[in-house]
Amino acid sequence: MGRRKQLRKYIQRAKTSLTIERSIPIAQYGLFLALLSSASLVLVSRLFVWPYYRQTALVAFIAVILATVLFMWWKRVKEKEALHTLDDYFSHNELVTALSFEDDKDPLVQSLLNKAIQSVEYAFTNFKARQKNLLQPKALVGLFVTAVVSAILYMFPAATQIEAIEVEKEKAVIEDVKKEVAKLEKKAETKEVKEHLKELQNTLKEAETAEEALREVVKKQKELALKEQQLKDKQTASKDGASEETGLSKEEAEQLKELAQMQQELTQNANATQTAMSKLGKPASNTLQNAIASANSANNNQQNNTNTNSNQNSSGNSSQSNQQAQTGQQGQNNSQNGSQQASGKGQGQGSNQSNQQGQGQGQGQGQGQGQGNGKGTGQGAGKGQGGRNLLTTPNRIGGSSQTSVDGGALGDGSNISEQQGNGPITKGSIRPYEEVIGSYKDSYLESSERLQLPKDLQNVVQSYFTSIESQ
Repeated sequence: MGRRKQLRKYIQRAKTSLTIERSIPIAQYGLFLALLSSASLVLVSRLFVWPYYRQTALVAFIAVILATVLFMWWKRVKEKEALHTLDDYFSHNELVTALSFEDDKDPLVQSLLNKAIQSVEYAFTNFKARQKNLLQPKALVGLFVTAVVSAILYMFPAATQIEAIEVEKEKAVIEDVKKEVAKLEKKAETKEVKEHLKELQNTLKEAETAEEALREVVKKQKELALKEQQLKDKQTASKDGASEETGLSKEEAEQLKELAQMQQELTQNANATQTAMSKLGKPASNTLQNAIASANSANNNQQNNTNTNSNQNSSGNSSQSNQQAQTGQQGQNNSQNGSQQASGKGQGQGSNQSNQQGQGQGQGQGQGQGQGNGKGTGQGAGKGQGGRNLLTTPNRIGGSSQTSVDGGALGDGSNISEQQGNGPITKGSIRPYEEVIGSYKDSYLESSERLQLPKDLQNVVQSYFTSIESQ
């Protein structure tokens, strides 16, 4: 190994030692400042509700640490400084003198290099043994006090800090909803469904609370359900020959299938969000819970209908005849129940007659009669025919309907079921569909106002009845 290279090796060792000695005090002060800045932010967060104050304090701590590291790198010892520092421990500055000349063939330079090599080990030993000021008492005391204060602040949070943590959790719920909707938007294939989900994403960006986000999800689910119902009505009308249209296009058929899937996904998302809100101690409002329950019920009915249709297709004509028989039996049970309710509250005397007639597409019609003479008789029949032009509407109890009372004794007989009624049962009347849809609409809208439904859900209901009236 050359003499110059050997000397420079000692210089590098001195440089490393000097850099460490300078960095340790800087690190102590840097750690103290980092902890102090973090504790200061935590202390300020006790004055008002500041979401993510813990994360902010952590970021401040890390930022000061990184700044300290950069400062230590900037203040690192250079080779020239290490050379002069180590040369101070030579008796006649042989190290600097020997390395000042570059011509190693010169006898004087060779003599200086040899003398520096002989003295370098002794000089480096004295260099390492010198007094060092590594510990900084002020920085250590400040670091200890700040650490204790920080621990106390974290162990005993203020009410504002607890509220801030709750806000953080609620925002996390909102973010989960946004992520799920974004996944659904990527999975959607039809253009219209994608547009609906993109619109929902834009609306969720403005949501400040989990309930607002949940309300938007439920609203969009209702809109998709309305769109699906419109396509189903169009499909059914085409199959029954009630419409001149040729049925659903290929794109509409795909859209109908995807609408059902997206509704189910949004309903599951709403259920998960509702559960998360309950865990946070912020349950959804009653109207929103009812809307979610209604969506769950609709999805369950849809799945049941899908299973029923599958079973009907496999069983063929036999299944259709069983359905007609069940419809007739239902008409008979309704007539018997109507008769027994009128006679249940009296003292064994009374009779009533109830006629029920209904016509509906794909639903059939049923008739039932019953007499309260002690023996229940009933007839029922169901046929899968009919249109939507006529509708049976019951007369209001307490109106102008006529009732009759039979004072005969109650005979012996077996009853299917018996209930106590609070008033007389009146006959229904058959009226055109166009005449009654308006009253049903007004009645439903009035009931929705009493339930104090959100404005957006009321708009969905209004749109549904508007679509029915336009058909």
